[in-house]
Amino acid sequence: MATALLPRPTNRRSSLWPSRVLSELVFSLLALCLTSYASTAWAQPPPDLQTYLQQRFHLSAPQVRGALGALLVYANQRLQKPDFDGLAAHVPNAAHIMQVVKQQGIVNGPLDDIDEYEKTLTNLGIEQPLASQIAPAVIEWMGAAGYSYERDILTGIVK
Repeated sequence: MATALLPRPTNRRSSLWPSRVLSELVFSLLALCLTSYASTAWAQPPPDLQTYLQQRFHLSAPQVRGALGALLVYANQRLQKPDFDGLAAHVPNAAHIMQVVKQQGIVNGPLDDIDEYEKTLTNLGIEQPLASQIAPAVIEWMGAAGYSYERDILTGIVK
């Protein structure tokens, strides 16, 4: 009895194996690169405080400097000198912008509470509800920039 040899079925799996493994490897490497890039982008410190506020609230540079100057005047009235100096060290030209807000009449006297600070912002064309978002944004930036001590100090006087 003669047995005919039937053609052996080709194993498709074995012929696709190298290209499938290669494509999965390439995809995995791409995903790893993108994940690494995304985590690096998020880990970068935020831009400087003034730029951050300008971009976040679409304010002009003079408005941001005025809002920061008024906030520093308010903080200076509330904090011990070493704490204030630490806070002011992270605001470029802090002494100058405090002086300017007083000279320009943006701050006309003592700021007894955070509501008075926010009312002074109307002198810069910053109305509510935006005025009440400035100090919390500065606090948020301080934390994101790694200035947790200064963030906590500012949080304590803004409440």
